[in-house]
Amino acid sequence: MEDYILDKWKVLIDACKAYYIDSQPTGLSDMDYDELEKRAIEEDNFSVRDYIFQTYLRGTKAKNSYIEKIKKEKVLGMSMKDAVKNAQLEIGDQIYVDLKYDGSSLAIYLDPTNGTPRRIVTCGNLNLEDFGVDQTYKLLHFLPKHFPTGIVAIQAEALIDLTRLESDQERARQKANGLINSKYCDEEVNSLLTLRAYRYYTDNSPDGISISNMDYRDVIRSFGTTVSPVDGHIMFSPADIFTVDELGDWCEKDTITTSTGTFLADGMVLYSKSGKCIKALKFAGAGSSSDGKVKTKVLDILWNDKTAAGKDSWSANVLIEPIVLRGTEIRKPSAGSVGKLIKNNITPGAEVSIILANSTIPTVSEVYKGGNGDYKFPTCSCGYKLSGADVYGSNLKCGNPMCSKRMDRMTRTLRDEADLFHLDLNKFLVIDRFKWQETNIDTVALINYVIQGNETDYHNLLMSYMKTDLQQRNLELVCHASYLVLRNVCKERKLY
Repeated sequence: MEDYILDKWKVLIDACKAYYIDSQPTGLSDMDYDELEKRAIEEDNFSVRDYIFQTYLRGTKAKNSYIEKIKKEKVLGMSMKDAVKNAQLEIGDQIYVDLKYDGSSLAIYLDPTNGTPRRIVTCGNLNLEDFGVDQTYKLLHFLPKHFPTGIVAIQAEALIDLTRLESDQERARQKANGLINSKYCDEEVNSLLTLRAYRYYTDNSPDGISISNMDYRDVIRSFGTTVSPVDGHIMFSPADIFTVDELGDWCEKDTITTSTGTFLADGMVLYSKSGKCIKALKFAGAGSSSDGKVKTKVLDILWNDKTAAGKDSWSANVLIEPIVLRGTEIRKPSAGSVGKLIKNNITPGAEVSIILANSTIPTVSEVYKGGNGDYKFPTCSCGYKLSGADVYGSNLKCGNPMCSKRMDRMTRTLRDEADLFHLDLNKFLVIDRFKWQETNIDTVALINYVIQGNETDYHNLLMSYMKTDLQQRNLELVCHASYLVLRNVCKERKLY
């Protein structure tokens, strides 16, 4: 962004920052703010909200407030409809039922004084004291311009209509999570996602108190719907809310078609007439407990090289005798983690049970009998043969400290890091492999010194290669800066 544009629209930028970052008044009247925002777009094609979201909010952590976790129960030995009827009898009053879809959970934060959306943050299964990732820049345009005043937060799910997926093998929730957390998939985000609002939280203002006493379904329906101007698909909609009498046989299925699309569902959420969440009912077989597990035999181990994702590690899937869970054939569930795979001898011949972890991910649950002990560990492209000694976290990681694949990735990151620090790498360290050879810089020794924490020898070796017109003091600073950058990269990449 050019400086003259930022200077020209400083008043607008400060007002927008105050509103969206600091949750403070803009200092301008609504009319003046709207007029400035419009002029900035017309005169300089400058969207102040995009600038604020990209500069200050994109990818930042944000503390989730108001959002409550839902108590979940498995439905066993009866139909979902009967379980809902029993819950209504226990409460002794009419309840509302909301479909519980497989999606990516979000919190939408509003200005309760005017109903304007301010931020959108991931929440998933977070506890109240935990943080989500801000996705305002990506999703704000999905929402209506205003919601009822008195509401401080709305819970929503990012869903994908199954009819819009390219392959039947794609898992809707995994795809939605991937798009929500993506950095470079804006086109898919805009063409596939639907945000569905199902719960709201009010403040103690007169409007908030009034809404808290209103009919839950009426409030949800008042949120309105937005439609994509590009392809016409629903971008935002209120949840489909039913009374117990309105439930049909369709509520027993895990694929449900509504007015907004066809989605995977793993149960239902029950609410009082005023919108208080009572509990969630989950289909037997959904989730990560022992209920609904299916027994099978392990045929082989599949190691997944994550090089394409910019990582020098491997995750594991197990190939099994095919089973069916919730209508889907499962052939290669996750092992859960490499540590679990090794500890429980999940190798060919092992007898295991499979569940849908978090309602969507096929995963090995229990091991009844170990296998033949052949883990079929992969070999890194650097020639290093991995083993059980190379478990790092939930994955395998090459144990060769000077792995060529790791070095390539690290040096690419080094250039990115150096750019962030505004350093001119060409003046003190050439990271291109061919240029290393041309200048005869012993890069292996340099990076080894970094890993060892030996800045003195690193400094002396690097200084011996220096052939610039920089003053001695500047050379010292450049050496120290390059050491710190490399040190951060090595630490981030778990090289020491």
